[in-house]
Amino acid sequence: MPTKPVQHGNRNLSRIRDNQRRSRARRKEYVDELEQRVRDFERRGVQATAEVQVAARKVAEENKKLRALLGLHGVSQASIAEYLAADGASAHFAAHRSQQVHVQHEEQECSRAPPNQGEADEDTEHDCSAAADLISMMTGANPHEVRASLGCAPGSNCRVDDSRVGDVITKLATTGT
Repeated sequence: MPTKPVQHGNRNLSRIRDNQRRSRARRKEYVDELEQRVRDFERRGVQATAEVQVAARKVAEENKKLRALLGLHGVSQASIAEYLAADGASAHFAAHRSQQVHVQHEEQECSRAPPNQGEADEDTEHDCSAAADLISMMTGANPHEVRASLGCAPGSNCRVDDSRVGDVITKLATTGT
């Protein structure tokens, strides 16, 4: 029969082995949990990246369509690029406004018939109705209010300057219509 110190030593060794075994099992469980969390985060990251890419594609497609719509309404690509490059829409159009006459003749209102083709600068002046429709589509504002803001009389067939269009867009964008 083993002596007491040997039995006590064996029990000690057995207890130490059990503790080490439990410690290794806890550590393995903890590492497995961390690995699972990393996989979950990676999956969420990939999913978020895919969602961002889809959103970016939608924005790019929308921008392409908006540029085409602006082009249909007579806004040149150069005007669009100049507007986007400006340090702010209001600063851009304020400078533009001080350099150009908005609409030909009385009180700078757009209530007259369009000028002769030779007089109109096709790069800076646009049909008032088309501009009002475009602005109301972009801002959600009432088209009649937009026409009034542009200075267009109801039922008139007139032209309005880019800078005036920009001023109205800026005003509506900052006031929320």
